[in-house]
Amino acid sequence: MAIADHDSTGQTIARPTAVIATGGTIAMVTDPASGRRLPRLGGVELAASVQGLEAPLEHLQPYTIASEDVTFEHWLTLVREIARLAGDHHGIVVMHGTDTMEEAAHFINECVPGASVALCGAMQPPGTLGYDGGRNLRDAVTVARDPVASTLGTVVVMNHEVLPAWDVVKGDSVALSAFATRHGTRIATVHDGHLRLLSRPLCFNWLGAIPPHAPDPDAVAYVRLTASPSRERFLGSVADADGVVVDALGAGSVPAAIRDDLLAIGRKVPTVLTTRTGSGPVQAEDSYPHAWDDMLAAGIILEKRLDGPRARLRLALSLALGRPYEPFEPRLR
Repeated sequence: MAIADHDSTGQTIARPTAVIATGGTIAMVTDPASGRRLPRLGGVELAASVQGLEAPLEHLQPYTIASEDVTFEHWLTLVREIARLAGDHHGIVVMHGTDTMEEAAHFINECVPGASVALCGAMQPPGTLGYDGGRNLRDAVTVARDPVASTLGTVVVMNHEVLPAWDVVKGDSVALSAFATRHGTRIATVHDGHLRLLSRPLCFNWLGAIPPHAPDPDAVAYVRLTASPSRERFLGSVADADGVVVDALGAGSVPAAIRDDLLAIGRKVPTVLTTRTGSGPVQAEDSYPHAWDDMLAAGIILEKRLDGPRARLRLALSLALGRPYEPFEPRLR
């Protein structure tokens, strides 16, 4: 559906959609010198190659990287650009590498939850059989320009699906259908230039602020637990951290070998417990009554919604903003 404004004479004008290119597989071509695929294509080149992409676009390219090389400084630059552009454009599309797309989407929504942002990328590079970047870009522009976009916040648009920033995960390393949600809820699908809503997006207690400086990547220790953990290595990984996120087993189980150490850490610095499982909350009180009493008494935060990487982002942003960590919870509109 077209969206238009009017100038001082009453003439209809169409505001552009901002397209921010950052690199990633969607922009990768073969480098003649090395033979490797590197992110070289710009947003203008990519958009020009997509059939049916007729919306007015304004292109920006703040940096060009493979997304495994992204830093908090990159994302801070990105959210500042989004905040600057949001009021004067009909939505914003961010082309991003898929390796860290789910974290990028969450970072954006934590900082600028009121902006209409659609992230897209590609699972296959240009020129290869099955290249999906063009259709994902076209679908993302469709989402960004739809009137309903202002109610969606930040979403990921891949393989014709619209997925929420807080819940989207890359569940396969190569499949075109790699992106899904931890809790199984798609917001919408996109086909033939039309957005089809499937569910009402949830509103959460987003931080809603851009920090004055990039979060310190060394501030938060992130530990994923396994069976038979090494106490020495666990203590080494959390030493001198300003905050800790632990991906626990099951519904938040912590092996006895390190439980007392975790309790001691929780009394000193903000400590968040998540689950390494693909879905579900921490703390199943009905099945295991009082199993988490000592953790709660130590001040450990039980995160029932976010996975470990997103909890790390939320804690790092909270520290950069000088705020305590609040569990991620739905907020009534």
